[in-house]
Amino acid sequence: MNVKFDQIVYSGGGIRCFWHGGFLAEAGPALDLDVKRVSGVSGGALSAAAWIGKRETDLLELMHEAFAINDANVDLKRSNYTPHQEIYRAVVETTLDAEAIDRIADGPDYQVVLSLPPSRLSPRSSALVYGILYKLDHAVRSTPHLAWTKKAGLGQLRVDARQAARDGRLVDLICAAATIPPVFDVPHWDDQRVLDGGMTDKAPLPDPDEGRTLILLSSRYSAIPQDDRRTYVQPSSEVAADKIDFAHADRVLKTWAQGEEDARLWLEQNGLAS
Repeated sequence: MNVKFDQIVYSGGGIRCFWHGGFLAEAGPALDLDVKRVSGVSGGALSAAAWIGKRETDLLELMHEAFAINDANVDLKRSNYTPHQEIYRAVVETTLDAEAIDRIADGPDYQVVLSLPPSRLSPRSSALVYGILYKLDHAVRSTPHLAWTKKAGLGQLRVDARQAARDGRLVDLICAAATIPPVFDVPHWDDQRVLDGGMTDKAPLPDPDEGRTLILLSSRYSAIPQDDRRTYVQPSSEVAADKIDFAHADRVLKTWAQGEEDARLWLEQNGLAS
């Protein structure tokens, strides 16, 4: 196969996105990636930032440590009665230090996709309505590229993450990208209410979409699009981590390890193993 990739897409999936890190930790050196464009959505936005900023293993260690300290997904003393929002931001802030942010600011074109709910709906109503449509689309169509939420009026906002890094707003952007009410508050980006971008597309292609693209998924789909310019890779089976489970540190490590194992198999199947 042609292994020269021009673009990488990091799908959403919350904590399941640690599969991305494991996969590239194993496959990245063999692929010698030097891409022009990167796009990410939801938890994949953080995966992408960690990869560009060369902080993948730091992210793994910090998230594992945070989950080892936290022993429940409910905390009545925290915002929204869960520990998720505070833990996620703390890990993002620590992982993306000044050096990593500088690398991102000077790196390849990096786009983070957010969802824009219509103004006629309250934030929580939007999350409920589009969350249901998202789950139905995923269950029925089983493709990473959603359709029903967009047809129902959910918009999309594409943010230049390199510029956000230069403006000192990258951490805010990464946190805004992973917004799943009621676990997280509904944030604003440039005075617009935004939701998790994965509600419009689990794996949004960069804009412009040019050249060959490596698309990293975090869940399994039965209807993977067939396109000669795109290479979709997905877990061999359901990963150990759950999307918003912040209380089982061992599942983070297992998900990363599965990414590594799946990468070894994928490299072998494509004649790329050393």
